[in-house]
Amino acid sequence: MYSVSLAKHDLTINLHPAARAAYEWLETYPRLLDWNSLPSPLISALLAQPLQGVMRYDTKPTARGNIKKTPTEFLFYAPIWPARYWPDSHPPEGTLLIHDDGSSDHSSEHIEKTAWVSALQLLVFSVDSNSIATIRDSLQELLPTSLSLELFGKGKITDADLCRWCGLSRGTLIQQRQRQRTDTTLQKQESILVQLAQPWNPSSE
Repeated sequence: MYSVSLAKHDLTINLHPAARAAYEWLETYPRLLDWNSLPSPLISALLAQPLQGVMRYDTKPTARGNIKKTPTEFLFYAPIWPARYWPDSHPPEGTLLIHDDGSSDHSSEHIEKTAWVSALQLLVFSVDSNSIATIRDSLQELLPTSLSLELFGKGKITDADLCRWCGLSRGTLIQQRQRQRTDTTLQKQESILVQLAQPWNPSSE
């Protein structure tokens, strides 16, 4: 059964040894965005994501003959990327720590695999450097204004924001949108030509 604890200043939180290689690979991963340029509310929300790991305890017998377990160390292994940006190498106080009574029995292989899966998620959502302009366009269309205000401090993301985060020029975004419109027009033209090339079928009239 899973248990949930909260990150506190007196609880030691470290990377699980079996997740070390995945984290080192993450350190070399080429990042598009400049983390320090992001709005602080968004950074705070990203860094407070729940962590999965192994809880270590200090056990002492009580006067009644029971065993008192006091959490002393949490070894996290997923997700591992927020650790790169934690202030003072510690997650924000109150971050959810997810573990279970049998988590300490997980094999190193299981933990290593989970850590790598966490890291490799970045590949699945890698950004196409030739379509960065669509990030702002889709955010403006789909991100609720209330959340945009809460996370970014403004109702709509602008090209200036995207340029600052990614280190791009406004001209690059304009060129990408022009190229996208051209590609869309060509696709529509090709679709019409394909339809015209189809054999005429009277039954379809």
